[in-house]
Amino acid sequence: MARATREDGLIGQLRLLLRMAGVRPKRWIAATITVSILLAALDTLGVAAMIPLTQLVSGVEVDGGVLGWVASVVGTSSPSTLIPVVAAAIAIIFVGKSIAAIVFRWWLLGRTTRISALVSTELMRRYVLAPYADHRGRRMSEIYRNINDSTNQSASVLLGIVSLGTDTLMLAAIVTVLAITAPVITLMTVVLFVVFVLGVQRLLRGRQSRIGEEMAEAGLQSWQYLMPALDGFREARLTSSAASFVDGFRASRLRSARAARQMGIIADSPRYVLEIGFIIAIMGISAILFTTGTPQQALTVLGVFAAASLRALPTLNRVSANLATIRTGQVGLGILSRAVAELDAGGTHDERPRGDVRYTGDIVLRDLTYQYPGAERPAVDAVSLVIPENTTTAFVGSSGAGKSTLLDLLLGLLEPSAGTIECGGRPILDDKASWYSNLGVVPQDVILMNDTLAANIAFGLRPADRDSERMREVIAMAQLTDLVAELPDGLDTVIGERGTRLSGGQRQRLGLARALYRAPRVLVLDEATSALDNVTEHEIAETLARLGGRMTIIIVAHRLSTVRGADTLAFLKDGRLQDTGTFAEVRAANADFARLVELGKLD
Repeated sequence: MARATREDGLIGQLRLLLRMAGVRPKRWIAATITVSILLAALDTLGVAAMIPLTQLVSGVEVDGGVLGWVASVVGTSSPSTLIPVVAAAIAIIFVGKSIAAIVFRWWLLGRTTRISALVSTELMRRYVLAPYADHRGRRMSEIYRNINDSTNQSASVLLGIVSLGTDTLMLAAIVTVLAITAPVITLMTVVLFVVFVLGVQRLLRGRQSRIGEEMAEAGLQSWQYLMPALDGFREARLTSSAASFVDGFRASRLRSARAARQMGIIADSPRYVLEIGFIIAIMGISAILFTTGTPQQALTVLGVFAAASLRALPTLNRVSANLATIRTGQVGLGILSRAVAELDAGGTHDERPRGDVRYTGDIVLRDLTYQYPGAERPAVDAVSLVIPENTTTAFVGSSGAGKSTLLDLLLGLLEPSAGTIECGGRPILDDKASWYSNLGVVPQDVILMNDTLAANIAFGLRPADRDSERMREVIAMAQLTDLVAELPDGLDTVIGERGTRLSGGQRQRLGLARALYRAPRVLVLDEATSALDNVTEHEIAETLARLGGRMTIIIVAHRLSTVRGADTLAFLKDGRLQDTGTFAEVRAANADFARLVELGKLD
């Protein structure tokens, strides 16, 4: 069993996020810091350049310092010439910084959105490779919410933190320039804005977290109404329950909209507070400057502070917005962390066989027992049976007899509470992937994709990996030749979502062709004929009869007509194996089975 990897705290959860995306955080963070420092330097240079400009505008003599150097380069000390030159230099610096910031933002968004996509993919991988028993206990709506919504929220936290770091560097650079120009006034201004920002954030912090939880819960509810309405379209229509699902979805989406509106207002509120703080700061600075210094000095300092404010206010607004994003997104990040910890604790299936030796021989069940967690008694209780190679064995019994559980154990989807299953003397759990490569399974409800007939037969294989000769063979074996000939594009015909263009019998035969395409040594039919008409059932029974002796066939069926020709019939009741033998032998020996035959009118 894999070690649980739940990370505690924001930093640990972010490490988990980057690790799931396969990102090397040190290299990425180093590049981000380097670019952030460069952008901060450009901002610093632009604000600092405002000092000589305001000095020129206020009439300061050009007799040394930066202005003297600029005058020597330009070749004149005339303000009418120097002012446009210095202003142009400042404009070039700010334009260059803005272009660099856009490019950096583009790169940063590309990285974070890619991380979101990779994390979502990795989470899906862990879900689809989770143990079957764990998967049965999960809600699909919660899985969809985690894969889609929670990963997006998690990536928004990462983007918010990186942006917060970049903006903090820029603010520090601006404050440095202001401190050199007017240290006392800068200190007062910084204290004022720190009080405003921290005070507002302290007031909003709890509300932001609650809104994040509200949005996560609303997202889960949306999936809970959306899935049964669309996945169960037929049932929703026939039960006239579509309106109920729509109303539920509407309520959950409105709940999400209300939370988003609150989040929008909360995110915008600090901006208005900061604007008020800016007005108070300018008024206070002006009063201090004009009462303690000359008008020229006052104008110089006010000009620098005004230029700095144009850069600092939007940055402060982004800081507030990023703090809100981080707090809201932490809910999704926490959900992601808990989901990964749960998945890692359950272990991961490896789809690669451990060796090249395939399973062959008889299948032997020895004292097989399985009890579901929390159940009062075993669903399968001490079942022992030999399934000879290349024979047909059928499991029958009333509902709740344990047939489906026994089949899941045989398939290797569930691990027995006690006992073993061996094939050729080798436990099937020793190498699940190798065992699965032996199997071809036809379920009661064949999952069909909105793709071509060929893609549905060669399930999960790329077009380049498909064997056209093998496909023709299984089409003939599954009696699909006439259907393919009738379709407008043959094997390239798109069959519609869930095979809506096919009849029930055609879908089952397509499922049989898919199972046979894998060239299985063990063919399993799980209630595969329960929804078929008598003619189609008879055709599939004939197909199975032709396959008999060429592979091991295991059938689970309620319809006893499907299993009448089986070599061995195993009758289950209350999880126990009651009788085995041919159809006639079990009918003669077991009154319960004879009753089922009588009810099925199989005389």
